[in-house]
Amino acid sequence: MNRADAIKKAKAETKDYVVNLKFALDQSAQSLDDMELQFTVFAPQTGKVVTSFSGYLGANRKGPIIVGPRGSTGGAMYREQMLSRAGEDAANRILDKLQLNVPVMH
Repeated sequence: MNRADAIKKAKAETKDYVVNLKFALDQSAQSLDDMELQFTVFAPQTGKVVTSFSGYLGANRKGPIIVGPRGSTGGAMYREQMLSRAGEDAANRILDKLQLNVPVMH
């Protein structure tokens, strides 16, 4: 869903936050190491932004998410692990920002 749909959905919610999460590769990306994770969390009823984040997945980027060694992007298992860890990182950041008392995933 796009940002406008996420806001509309959040405004219709009474207690649940809406998370709009996406992975992006810019035109100059040469591998999955250049993938960027982006997410925005919208508050229920108001649709206002609670928190947002954007960071690179690659080990040699300066973004805060460090997932795996550069050059090891060949296998499906690596890609699956990278996306899984990125999702866990996003979830942990969201839980921390919302100050929810939920065990942190590792």
